[in-house]
Order: sequence, then C-alpha cells, then structure tokens
Amino acid sequence: MPLTRAGALWTALIAGFLVLIVLLVFVTQNTAPVDLAFLTWTWSLPAGVAILLAAICGGLLTALVGTARIFQLRRAAKKNLAAQR
Repeated sequence: MPLTRAGALWTALIAGFLVLIVLLVFVTQNTAPVDLAFLTWTWSLPAGVAILLAAICGGLLTALVGTARIFQLRRAAKKNLAAQR
C-alpha cells in the first residue's frame, strides 16, 4: 500500500521526535565536563553537548557541500540542454 504525502510526513515527524528523545537521553547521561581546545581557544563543555555540537557542525558542512554540488550539476545540465538545441 503506497504511503500518501500526509502519511509520509506523519511518519517522518514521529521518527524525528524519537531521534530527539534519544538525543535528549544521550546528552543528559553524558554531563561530565570535557576540556576542548581549538587553535588558541579553550573551553569546557559537557561531553554530550560537545559530541552533539560536533555532529550538528558535520551535518551542516555536509549539507553545504551537497548544496554546492547540486547547483553545479544543475548548471551543467542547463548547459547540455542548451547545447542540444
């Protein structure tokens, strides 16, 4: 049975909430402070928060690179389409 758009949205919403609950449990269980250093900056954060921030930054970087690649492929497709005419 195919899933409708509303059904897919509802499924994604529930899955998103489950992931958020798991992340909340992870962060609350990893509260020991860790010292972080980058170049000349140093700071202390709870371990769960530090790992969560690293994952978020990695995801944003991946999305940025993916977006740039999509624009590059669209531009190449438009050039090919124009050349074929």
